[in-house]
Amino acid sequence: MKKYISLVFGLMFASQATLVLAAGGKGHVWGQMIPERAEAIRLGGDPVRGEEAFRGCRGCHKSDAAGLKDGTYPRLTGQHASVLVKQMTEIRAGIRHNPKMLPFVEDPAISVQEIADIAAYLSKLESTRENGKGAEDQSARGKKLFTDHKCYTCHGVNGEGNAEKAYPAVAAQHYEYLLREMKFIEKGTRGNAHPDMVKAIAKFSQEDREAVADYLSRLPDFRTVAATASK
Repeated sequence: MKKYISLVFGLMFASQATLVLAAGGKGHVWGQMIPERAEAIRLGGDPVRGEEAFRGCRGCHKSDAAGLKDGTYPRLTGQHASVLVKQMTEIRAGIRHNPKMLPFVEDPAISVQEIADIAAYLSKLESTRENGKGAEDQSARGKKLFTDHKCYTCHGVNGEGNAEKAYPAVAAQHYEYLLREMKFIEKGTRGNAHPDMVKAIAKFSQEDREAVADYLSRLPDFRTVAATASK
């Protein structure tokens, strides 16, 4: 009897997992305001509380949230709070597929308030550590591809993204991480990629992706550019 009950529950959970994965596939509407994302925005974040809540994330993302140069973990410093909230809540909801991250953001590991707090903290954080770049400088070719394919319409001319629309900042991100995510987008395994991004990536060869990733990895932190421009 116990084995039967276990089997039934196992099938139920498997079915639920399938449904969750499907939500990040064809039927998913990009940017759809899921309830927990809306709640996190309504609550607002406190960077002081966020620093404490981030302690559980330091094992992977490191104490300064700079991630790893090999791209295993992304650089999170300076990322827009709106982007971080979107990504964390969509991983939590099964829309973005990230099995490694899921145990750290799902309930009860952290609350929706802690998600908002962590996002507020990371958006203000700075790191002095150098990010990972390509083996050779392909920034000239990468910039041309980035411009010609109008990637800047979402990600900004300086790779600054768009906080209001929750488009991520990509400047100074790790080269290998950028390459990996482009591959996930191409294969459809990321789950929450913007439809325009999917179309753009489909036009890129592997060499094109490497050039664009190298260009973006060599851009300075967009906040530095903004500060210089304001002087």
